[in-house]
Amino acid sequence: MSTPNSTFDEAFAILILAFIAVTASVSIGSHRRRTAGATATGGSLVLGPGIRNWYLENLQPFEELCVRWRVSPTTLTGAQLAGSVVVAACYARGMLFTGGWLLLLTGSLDAIDGRVARRINGSSLRGAFLDSIIDRYADSFSLLGLAAFFHDSWVMWAVLLAMLGGLIVSYTRARAEGLGADCRVGLLQRPERYVILGFGTIFGALAERLTGPIAAQPHALVSVVIIGLAFLVNLTAIQRVVHVWRSLAETPHA
Repeated sequence: MSTPNSTFDEAFAILILAFIAVTASVSIGSHRRRTAGATATGGSLVLGPGIRNWYLENLQPFEELCVRWRVSPTTLTGAQLAGSVVVAACYARGMLFTGGWLLLLTGSLDAIDGRVARRINGSSLRGAFLDSIIDRYADSFSLLGLAAFFHDSWVMWAVLLAMLGGLIVSYTRARAEGLGADCRVGLLQRPERYVILGFGTIFGALAERLTGPIAAQPHALVSVVIIGLAFLVNLTAIQRVVHVWRSLAETPHA
């Protein structure tokens, strides 16, 4: 028998789901009508160019504010690192809904720090190097938080596999570029990983609030998301390895 509090929580969860779905649908539809025929930024199979353009458009007011206030890219990078630590703490404590939203926020900081740097002429080799290092830490912190949360479950191994795959994806590109090969292929780059894990934990937590554990398995939907992420990110790593291997075979050795 449900209590008044549980009924209220379920109703609140339904309202949040409906609000997110309606707001996103209206906003994306409006963006597509306004930008029909326009040149889009690069995209992937998971996040197409239209979705990327829509998201960057929604971040434009915050980007303009950072430019007007001359917020340094290093400050944004530091905020991303601090936010990722908070995300890890939320995930480790089982605050999956909150952690998911904060993860999307830190991903947004990662999306605009380079754009802000170019607009305020704040780009530098040192800044680019620091940004790459912080990106690796930020990627790992959220998954370490989930590993701590699932420490007594087999899901922990899927989390660690996803983290390992993410590190290999990033390293493969860095090593390839060091050898003079281009490596921007693959299903899941960093933005896609933020989106899948962020929204996966948000909606997984909301769904469990509505339906309770599925098949008596707590956090079943979040577990499915983690397994899918681990599979796709390691598939991306393999895609990049194969791509670079073939590219280097066509490059004469000096």
